[in-house]
Amino acid sequence: MRIRGTLYGSLLYERPEHAGTVATIRAFAARPGPLGLEVGFDHGMCILDRARRFPGANWLGVEIRRRRVEAAARHAPANCLLARVDGRALLATVLPAASVDWLYLYFPTPHEDRRALLSAEFVASCHRALKPGGAVYLRTDVATLHAAASVLFAGWPEAAPPPVGEERSRRERVCQRDGLPVFDLCVSPPPAVKAPTAG
Repeated sequence: MRIRGTLYGSLLYERPEHAGTVATIRAFAARPGPLGLEVGFDHGMCILDRARRFPGANWLGVEIRRRRVEAAARHAPANCLLARVDGRALLATVLPAASVDWLYLYFPTPHEDRRALLSAEFVASCHRALKPGGAVYLRTDVATLHAAASVLFAGWPEAAPPPVGEERSRRERVCQRDGLPVFDLCVSPPPAVKAPTAG
């Protein structure tokens, strides 16, 4: 599925052929209990571990690589939904406003072009989708990406990390093996936020 058009291709999800996916995600987000969202879950090890360790919460994972979604979905418990959706569009328009308790961004690919995950628009979408008191939890081994995220989320108060399991992502295991530093950012949405201006 190629994402294109206005706002990360969010208009793509208004097409009839995607109505079933959108309806399924919105119904899952409306279930009782907290909602944790992982954008770009890769092989799904972390989100599947959290879903098993914290059965009282609902866990939504999105990834744009079809094979990764299909492989991980076979192991998802009932409180975990894995879907092939662009996370930027998901936060911008697909999910209901104020529906997400915890947003996990584990080792996002540091693109420099339109494929980049982090942007002022993305921060605004996070603010839209997160509940008051919710949290964005970013982990990365790329110092420049962490620095850019710190600027983009400037004004967001520091938050305690959301629930995490014992499983580590493939990239984090590489960092542990090679002794590479990992940078964390965990923030909560302020009552109102202005999109950062390009510097």
